[in-house]
Amino acid sequence: MVNITIKQMRAFIAVAAEGSFTKAADSLHVTQSTLTSSIKVLEDEVGLQLFDRSTRSVIPTRQGELFLPTAQRILRDLEDALDDLRMVAERERGSVSVCAAGSFITYVLTPALMDLARQHPGIHTRFTEGTTQSVAQQVLSGEADFGVTTLFEPIPELDATLLLTDAYGAVYGAEHPLNDEHASLTWNKLSKHTMVRLSKANGIRILLDSEPKIAGLFKNTVYEVSGVAALQALLSRGFGFSALPALAARSLVVEGLRFSILARPGIRRKLYVVKKKGRSLSPAAVALFRAMIEALQDMTPDEAIDVTFTQSEIRAFCGI
Repeated sequence: MVNITIKQMRAFIAVAAEGSFTKAADSLHVTQSTLTSSIKVLEDEVGLQLFDRSTRSVIPTRQGELFLPTAQRILRDLEDALDDLRMVAERERGSVSVCAAGSFITYVLTPALMDLARQHPGIHTRFTEGTTQSVAQQVLSGEADFGVTTLFEPIPELDATLLLTDAYGAVYGAEHPLNDEHASLTWNKLSKHTMVRLSKANGIRILLDSEPKIAGLFKNTVYEVSGVAALQALLSRGFGFSALPALAARSLVVEGLRFSILARPGIRRKLYVVKKKGRSLSPAAVALFRAMIEALQDMTPDEAIDVTFTQSEIRAFCGI
């Protein structure tokens, strides 16, 4: 196997360009003996003389002329590739993909992206909304660099760190009878009202179905939808109430609906950040991750939302 170094390739191209070992050595900032040694080792390696030498000039042989454009292309491609790596390392270029719960994308990742775009405009970013199952699948398959989702049991192939918890509450319209409840709102008080639920694929629904104290209260669900947009459309028209975690309910409250934390029992959703076990994040992914952490820390204080991570946990997760 031929073993040619970058140093030898640069030496060969410089001598061919300058027509002189002295001038080529000066252009490369090396001694003439070092340059001559590099060319000799290269010729020994390929088994051919690459230059015809005389007292007045140094010109490539026929074999050297044929090799020169290939050597130039290889060196140019290598330098371009190394430049790409440098730009990725310095976050001037790169890409990152994240799969997360829709509410987390809206209220955490979106402001994080705005900050990332100001600092690193060359990074391409893709957000995908996913359920608990699809987030895990995208991270495990490599489609997503990391994800944010609920976890109901550990997944051995994933590293996970708890980011935040948010309390479940009732969401309803301004004309709903629940507005007449002045005391603390409990799950039992909801049982006589019509509930609009998310589909069983959604982690918000899965958590409720797993709670034995409340699962039996709403067996006769009249309305079921697959997403928060449809939920908003029904609730705003007075079609019952829904039970959502506080972060997921924010977009509905913005649309004029009301949110009241539910008690007895108090239930909190847990959102984890996950990545493939043992895999480090790319520089672009680390940049977005840090922006995400800053966005979480900058969130308006809310009794229903508790940011739980520590800086040591975040550093351990990122491997930084």
